[in-house]
Amino acid sequence: MGIQIKNLKYKYPRGTHDALNGINLEIKEGEFVAIMGPNGAGKTTLLLTLNGIIPHSVGGSMRGRVYIDDMSTAKHRIYELASKVGMVLQNPESQIFMPNVESELAFGPENLGVPPEEIGRRIKWALKLTRLEGMEERSPLQLSGGQKQVVAVAAALTMMPKYMVLDEPTSQLDPYGTNIVFGTIKKLNKEQGITVIMASHKSELISEYADRVILLDKGQVVFDGPPEEAFMQQDLLKRIKVKIPHVTDIAFRLKNELKVMGENEKPFLTTKEAITWLKQAMDSGKINLDPSKLDTSNDKEIDTSNNIAIDVQNVKFTYPTGVEALKGINLSIREGEFIAIVGQNGAGKSTLVKNITGVLRPTEGKILLHGKDIINYSVAEIAKTIGMVLQNPDHQLFSNRVYDEIAFGPKNLGWDDETIDKQIKETIKLVELPDEYLEYHPLSLSWGDRQKVAIAAILSMDPSIIILDEPTTGQDFAGRYMILEIAKKMNEKLNKTVIMITHDIDLVAAYASRTVVMGKGKILLDDVTRKVFSQPEVLEKTYLSPPQITSVALELLKANSNVPLSVDEFMNMISV
Repeated sequence: MGIQIKNLKYKYPRGTHDALNGINLEIKEGEFVAIMGPNGAGKTTLLLTLNGIIPHSVGGSMRGRVYIDDMSTAKHRIYELASKVGMVLQNPESQIFMPNVESELAFGPENLGVPPEEIGRRIKWALKLTRLEGMEERSPLQLSGGQKQVVAVAAALTMMPKYMVLDEPTSQLDPYGTNIVFGTIKKLNKEQGITVIMASHKSELISEYADRVILLDKGQVVFDGPPEEAFMQQDLLKRIKVKIPHVTDIAFRLKNELKVMGENEKPFLTTKEAITWLKQAMDSGKINLDPSKLDTSNDKEIDTSNNIAIDVQNVKFTYPTGVEALKGINLSIREGEFIAIVGQNGAGKSTLVKNITGVLRPTEGKILLHGKDIINYSVAEIAKTIGMVLQNPDHQLFSNRVYDEIAFGPKNLGWDDETIDKQIKETIKLVELPDEYLEYHPLSLSWGDRQKVAIAAILSMDPSIIILDEPTTGQDFAGRYMILEIAKKMNEKLNKTVIMITHDIDLVAAYASRTVVMGKGKILLDDVTRKVFSQPEVLEKTYLSPPQITSVALELLKANSNVPLSVDEFMNMISV
């Protein structure tokens, strides 16, 4: 029977406007539907109406009707709808509560009355699909953010719902994990007929896996159609700041700028399609791809003349559970660098950073901060030099006013009121927050603005080193670059050393001059970012892959270290 949404309007309890404003949709059984749009467009709100969380748990004013088959979500309670609708929320911590992974996966089907033998079979199946085998007895609290997200997805899979609703289910996952989740969900969709409704910012994967794309903006549907039509809406996508896949962008530019692609030829949606067309065009002489035209003049080689800010010397770390997270890490980070640390979920990235900030202490080895062993300093003392911005800003916001939040650190450092006031004004200007926000409650702001406040709270203490732990989690396409532009300003204008931990390979390519690749507690690569992305065979060992445009170039050029990291760079290599 499917899902029917009729003239749906919704306003949050303290909202000043409708978060959803006249949504009319029909989703047929067996569809894979992607919901896309900028932050604040209404994506999460729409998804929460599909299992009754809105209005039953959240409250607010809901008008219109939502039907799951013949069940009205307004008249049926959440537990009744749960037998049909599986939900994976963006923040996994909000839905994980059992003592270990196995019991988390068993909880849903147990409450649905599934026989024990079948529950066991489903758990083994879900563990294998999501690469969680061997973690059955681990507490979710001991897992990385990405691993928690995988557990939430696996827990939804064991319920085998008729409708699976997923809100940014891969926002904290490495590229391989993201592909596994998309592939698994598509397999369930095609082989078992599960209807999928997924909110995601990942255009490249949506273009490949979804049957249908619904674009939302300001609580309204602004487009509804197949991916091949959705990603042709260049003006609309740019206006509402939804990412255009690299290969689709290439196709438009080949067609409109270089005039080498026919008007009736469809734009590429996948890497495979792009490579096939480009190879044929190169073989026929229609275009030439010349790596010597690649401009690498802005690439920053690692400057060994700068003083070492952080020196990690043969650091090993083993958790009390016996998990060996770091296996002899040697890493020198110099003053003024902008460095990215990447790797699969569980590679040891967060453990390394916790050792650097003193939250954890090395089992073996030592860490020098400006030449001094941090073993002699408390976490608070280290924090004067190293500021860390967490991936979830709500974990570090606790004051009632933005002003007080930003002032908290400097006050604890003993600064006088006049100096603090001056620092706050300079800091909010740097992160581009309006002055009037200083009187707002931090949690009343949007996710993106809360992230800015969290960054400002760290910057106000004037640390020389800034660590960004997955800073773009939950951000839309525009928000991701907004955060990184702030980091770039900190690095270039204030000469801060910036260390970014991320799974967002496109941002690494755009901003980090140096990239460190970790896998299973070791460093696999450490080099200039362009050189790192020219070694896909090493990246694969830690379940990473280069940006989509780089993957296309590597296939066309084969072995060549001068690979493009952006569409602009790729287009500059083409001659006709």
